[in-house]
Amino acid sequence: MVMQLSFLEIRNLSFSYNQKRMVLKHIDLSVEKGEWIAILGHNGSGKSTLAKTIVGLLRPAEGSITVDGTLLSDETAYDIRRKVGIVFQNPDNQFVGVTVKDDIAFGMENLSVPRAEMIEKIAFFAEKVGMAEYLEKEPSALSGGQKQRIAIAGILAMKTDMIIFDEATSMLDPTSRRELMDYIRELHDEGLTVLMITHDIEEALMADRLVVLKDGAVFADDTAEHLFKRPEAFREAYLELPAALKIYYELEAAGDMTPPLATTLWRFGSGK
Repeated sequence: MVMQLSFLEIRNLSFSYNQKRMVLKHIDLSVEKGEWIAILGHNGSGKSTLAKTIVGLLRPAEGSITVDGTLLSDETAYDIRRKVGIVFQNPDNQFVGVTVKDDIAFGMENLSVPRAEMIEKIAFFAEKVGMAEYLEKEPSALSGGQKQRIAIAGILAMKTDMIIFDEATSMLDPTSRRELMDYIRELHDEGLTVLMITHDIEEALMADRLVVLKDGAVFADDTAEHLFKRPEAFREAYLELPAALKIYYELEAAGDMTPPLATTLWRFGSGK
């Protein structure tokens, strides 16, 4: 009997920048197609390093990464990036075009998409992310949230099955941050596989599953509902609980009546 692989399979993954200290230590992780996984961790826990190894920007010291049945290697990295896109913390690091239109087109040009099809897709995905009126603008003239949307449009135009958001909201103002998170939720509802790298627990509450890294290793992997019944797990991983959850546990400890465990704080906060 042949075992069916998950869309993303990471096995025994380790990585070191200088051969002295392992930044990632024997990571095992599976992500199903259509899942939303949040990777949580303190600064230096290895979150961003993990994201870069998945798309082949860093070569692991040991272990394997398989995406949709394809084993990641120097020879297959390009094919992997056609299936998995990444939006970085600072979108300026991703822009290569003079205009928004050029930037959305860049990935498709590398895939040799016919020009007529490319023009159609530029218009379609710019409209999809709410940026159709900015196609002739220079990326430098956009706000942080608008830049992130353009980065997403360029990835979607390449027909990727999964997007990694590497601390993509950390440089945004609260309004732009909430708008981007709401848009990520829409994409997920449409079937996109999402891997979100974050240290923000409130953002992570939107995910199907939470994977907590501590000192480069997987410390916990479970649903938000189950993990938030163990608040000590977050403290042990050097993560700060949201204020609302702190209040919840204080009320619970005092024996007062409390609402159901708040695993949807973000939805309540956004009015959804």
